[in-house]
Amino acid sequence: MKSKTKEVKQELPKLVTEVEPKTLNEKLLALRHMTELRIAALGDSSVFGVGDTSTDGNPDGPGWVGRVAHDLSAKHYINLSKNGARAHTVVSTQLASAKFFSPDLVCVCVGMNDVMRGNYSPVQIRDSIRTLIQELNDLGAVVVLLGLPDPSKVAFAPKRVKKVLSRRVLNLNEILEEVSAQEEALFIAGWEQKEVYERTFWHVDRMHPSSLGHQLIADMIRYNLSLPLRVSSILPTQSIRTQKDDLVWLLTSGTKWLLKRSIDLIPTLIYLMMIESKEIRAIEASKTLSG
Repeated sequence: MKSKTKEVKQELPKLVTEVEPKTLNEKLLALRHMTELRIAALGDSSVFGVGDTSTDGNPDGPGWVGRVAHDLSAKHYINLSKNGARAHTVVSTQLASAKFFSPDLVCVCVGMNDVMRGNYSPVQIRDSIRTLIQELNDLGAVVVLLGLPDPSKVAFAPKRVKKVLSRRVLNLNEILEEVSAQEEALFIAGWEQKEVYERTFWHVDRMHPSSLGHQLIADMIRYNLSLPLRVSSILPTQSIRTQKDDLVWLLTSGTKWLLKRSIDLIPTLIYLMMIESKEIRAIEASKTLSG
């Protein structure tokens, strides 16, 4: 009798099975059929909305993720980004709240504050981005990573400084693209478009998009997600701020930001430029000897 009972137990099917994680393509397809989207924004000041001055005249507006949420008529939207955030601080201070929010779509842009610091660490950035994507993927969210523009084409800085920053941005974008491919996230470079480097795309500080720039990025995100406009009209892109407003902002907030970054960045850039000059002289000397 006991042996018969044992046989019955062995034949019972498993009641709990592991659910296979969805691929990025499967999640993108599901996203296109969702009518009550939950969208989260993570990252730095470019995500926070600095430069988007059109809606109320303040220097911080909805930003490109806020515009994505508007254009997709999202049911719930939260912006967890923070000015000055770096890759590791997004993980340590923003990720937990994002997970609690349980989003369907997460838009991320981070790295410029890493690039502009003396302790820039590609290894730390790679590890942070990997952790970020993995934990958001565990929720079933679509993760979108936005690459960084080439600062040598827009930033106010000496040519040699822009060259150093440009090299770092190229390295960072390669990391973002590589990790995105490995971890099933959607990486969007988007900086090949000609209009990206036109003056109207940028805020007065040349570090953040203008209102028009934020909207163009939002459109680019929707295009890459293959999602249509779900509202009758987009948010305004014409700034109601005057040139005087922008000048005051540049002399106050802009100067404060520059001084804060200069303590760490400028000595590092000087060092990097010295190393670069030494390498160039070594290359030229080797060419002379070989010739």
